[in-house]
Amino acid sequence: MFTWGLSAGPATNDLGVLTDDQRAVLRCLARGHADHEIARVLGFAQQRVADEVEEILRRLDLTDRVAAVVFAHEAGMLHLPFPR
Repeated sequence: MFTWGLSAGPATNDLGVLTDDQRAVLRCLARGHADHEIARVLGFAQQRVADEVEEILRRLDLTDRVAAVVFAHEAGMLHLPFPR
């Protein structure tokens, strides 16, 4: 599997510290969705999404949303096609 190796943060097996809802929020975040879009897709209130993002960052000891996106990609949460 292709690994970016950009994060100096948690190991990918740390996904177990997240709830199912938090993993769903992280997956949407990694796809580039804003909080209001994540709320609509998952059927959550926008404030709940913001709270879940903060909890994800805390549980994974990440500094910001960009680090969370890198983590999600390195953890294999998304499988994006390579350009031809």
